[in-house]
Amino acid sequence: MRSYWRLLALMPLALTLGLAACGSGRATTGPTATSAPSGQCPASAGLPATVSDHGSIVDSGSHLTIEADDFFFSATCVTGVHTGTVTLVVHNGGQMLHNVTIPPLNIDMDVPPGQTITLQVQMGNTPLVFFCKYHKGVGMYGALLPPG
Repeated sequence: MRSYWRLLALMPLALTLGLAACGSGRATTGPTATSAPSGQCPASAGLPATVSDHGSIVDSGSHLTIEADDFFFSATCVTGVHTGTVTLVVHNGGQMLHNVTIPPLNIDMDVPPGQTITLQVQMGNTPLVFFCKYHKGVGMYGALLPPG
């Protein structure tokens, strides 16, 4: 009987460890995504050394989706983004108010917890860096990078 109670007491721990081992992936891009976030952002992204890097993904579509979380973007970098108008969808999966700021495009939009915003972004031939104005001090940056 004593073994039964020990086993029962250890079940929540085993479940927690099992879920953690199964992965932490989230859907981070639109239907043209080729993989889940992996690796690091390339140096060509131009992000600060303090960036909270949660991986990069290749996506050449015109509809991109990323997650704002406490205190990072996932994927942090999206590479292979074609030039022209791109729809960027940002969902706040965190507990805090976040923001997407892209100074060269005069974009500055808040994303309340649990909410989603959609932006039309004009992508050129150079990396486009964005950040959360509330949390950029702790490295909440991201970047869209053209092919090449």
